Order: sequence, then structure tokens, then C-alpha cells
Amino acid sequence: MTLELYHGGPGANSLKVLLVMEEKKIPFVDHRLNLVKFEQHDPEFVKINPRGQVPVLIHDGRQITESTVICEYLDALYPQVPLRPKDEYWRAQMRIWTKFVDEYFCWCVSTLGWEALGKRFVRDMPEKEFEEYVARVPLHEQKIKWRNARNGFGETVLSEERRKILFSVAKLEHDLGERKWLAGDNYSLADICTYSICFGVPFLYPEAMNDKASPRSMAWLNAVSERPATKAVMATRPPRQ
Repeated sequence: MTLELYHGGPGANSLKVLLVMEEKKIPFVDHRLNLVKFEQHDPEFVKINPRGQVPVLIHDGRQITESTVICEYLDALYPQVPLRPKDEYWRAQMRIWTKFVDEYFCWCVSTLGWEALGKRFVRDMPEKEFEEYVARVPLHEQKIKWRNARNGFGETVLSEERRKILFSVAKLEHDLGERKWLAGDNYSLADICTYSICFGVPFLYPEAMNDKASPRSMAWLNAVSERPATKAVMATRPPRQ
């Protein structure tokens, strides 16, 4: 069995798969792309995924996209360290959480991340250079995101996204008031997928997620951060600037 993973390093959707790989100690051929340099839009990678997005798993030459799908696929391939609940009720709760993350929580956090990314990387980029980069982006929606990152999303959009983050953190607080992990008694893909999206919230929007406003969420965040697999993966992040 040969596994190859194309990813953008330990952040967001790529982080989900990297955490699963490390929890299970799965060997793989590592292809890390520099997303800030638009390497995910290089012609060589677009041949692998025409959408120009990471992560992509290649298993014996066959491609699998969509981070949450990849995580479930890997859990099925390597069941020795299970990351999906055996009980069907809790497996359903796991999927409810991963669906919520993919369809709601991810997007509001992503907008704040793109806003911060724009301030750091593309707002001072020469116009010609920026337009050459954007021309390589396969998806229309991603072109719009890069332009918004350059120009700024505006306070109306950012205010609404902050509201959605507050709602998401409140959901975390509620569920974690009933149990240690998000889908039952054991650590699961619900925790991995949620952590991968929200670990940066205390930095992007500290008013929403802090020890006073969301103590259960912070305790859970710290518990995931202290796992050996999480420490190993996060140690590969570049220093915060």
C-alpha cells in the first residue's frame, strides 16, 4: 500500500488529515505545498486536483479529495487506532459535528483568516504580480476570496462572521458541558476536525474564545493540543510572525 499526501502544512483542512496520520502512525509520501506562494495552483498540482485545493490523498495511484472524507477513509484503512465511535448513535453525532464544521464553522473562521492573510501577504503585493497569481486560480470563488483578502472584506462581512463564530463556540460550550469529547467518551474525528478549524480562534477573535468566556472550549482545546500526535504535527508549523 502506497499513500501520498499533498497538503498545506498543519492548518485548517490539511491539519485534519495530518492529525489522523500522526495518531495512527501511518507512513506516507509527504508533499507539502506553500499555499502563500500559490503552489496549489501550479500546473503540476492542478493536474492532480483540477480545483487547486489541498489536501489530496493518493492511494495506490487513486486520488481522494475532501479532508473529512479522507479522514474517514484513513480510519477505515487503519482501524487499529479507531477515530470513529463504534456506537452508531455517537458515530452519527461525530458526523453531525464534522458536517457543522465543514458547512458552517469553517467558513466564518476562514474569512477572518483570509482577512489576516491579506494584511500579511498580498495587500502590498504589486498589482501586476497579484493579478498573475490570481489568473492561475482555477475556482472562481477562490479568485474572489483572494481579491477580498487583498482589498479587505469590510466590517459588515467581518461582523457577521464574528457572530457565526460566537454561535459556534456556544455550541462547543454546550456539548462539552455534557462530555469530555465531542462524540462520546473517546477522542474522535469530531474533535480532530473541529480542532483543526478552531485552534486559531483565540488568536483571530480572542473575545469569542478565552478562559473566561468559553472555559469548556478552552479546556478541550488544551486537551487536544497536549496529545502527543497534535504536538508532533504542530511542531512543524512555522514560527508565528
